[in-house]
Amino acid sequence: MKNIYYYAAIISLSIFNIISFPTNSMSAEIACPPLLKMVSSNPRTLSDGVSTERPVIITWDKETLETLSDGLRDLKPALESVNISGGRYGMGTLLTTEWGIGGTASWMGNVEIIVPEATLEPGTQYRVWTYLYITIRNGAPMSCVRLGGEVVFKTAGIAPDDGSPVRNIDLSKIYHGDEYGHGDASGTVKELNQALNLVTLDDIKMGKISVVVYMGIPIFKDGQIIPFDKIKVGDRVTIRFTGGRAVTLEVNK
Repeated sequence: MKNIYYYAAIISLSIFNIISFPTNSMSAEIACPPLLKMVSSNPRTLSDGVSTERPVIITWDKETLETLSDGLRDLKPALESVNISGGRYGMGTLLTTEWGIGGTASWMGNVEIIVPEATLEPGTQYRVWTYLYITIRNGAPMSCVRLGGEVVFKTAGIAPDDGSPVRNIDLSKIYHGDEYGHGDASGTVKELNQALNLVTLDDIKMGKISVVVYMGIPIFKDGQIIPFDKIKVGDRVTIRFTGGRAVTLEVNK
C-alpha cells in the first residue's frame, strides 16, 4: 500500500511551516478527519478591560482532540502556532509555536494555555487566531480544511503614545477568509493603507471588507509580480485565503 502523508500547515507571515508524518496502516478509502473546534476562550472574544498579565486560554473540543490522538495524529503541537495582531505584534506574527518562539504554550487536557513572551500592552486591541489546513496524499492529494478559531479583546489601561498605525484599526473587522479560514474574495479596491499593507475592497458577496496583504504574499498583475504600492484604488482584485491568511492577490483586467 502506498504511504499516506498528512500535512499540517500553519501560515505565518508568508511562510508555510509544514509538518509531515507518514502512516502505513491506513485504508486507501480515507476521509477527512473531524474538524478541530475552539469551544471557548478566556478572555472571551470582544472582551474589554482585560488584564495585561493574563494568559490566553483556549478550550478545544475534547472529543475531536481525543479522536485525532487515537486514530490519526495528535495535532496539539500544530495548534501551538498561534497568530497574533495588535500593539508590538503589528498586523500579524507568531505568538507562540512548538519551538517556543514568541511565547509558550502548555496543555491541561483539551485546554491550551498561551503565555506571551512579554506582558501585553495596556489599552491595546489584540486578535489571536489559528487555522489549520491539511493535505492527505494517497495517490491524488485531498485537501481537508481545519477550523481553528479566533479571539479579539482589548486590554485595560491607556495605550502607549507611539504613533503606531495598528492602534487605529479595529482588528475585529479584518477579514481572514470564511469560517474555515479559506476561500476567495473579489471586488473593487476602495481604500489602501500603505503603512499596514491593508486593502479594503467592495466584495461581490460580502460588501466592504479589509484584508492584510502580509509581506511576501505574491501580488500578480498581467502575469507579473508587483509590489503592494502598485495596487490602485479602483482596481478589481481577487484574493485567495488559506489557513486564515491571504495567500495570493491578483489584480484583474
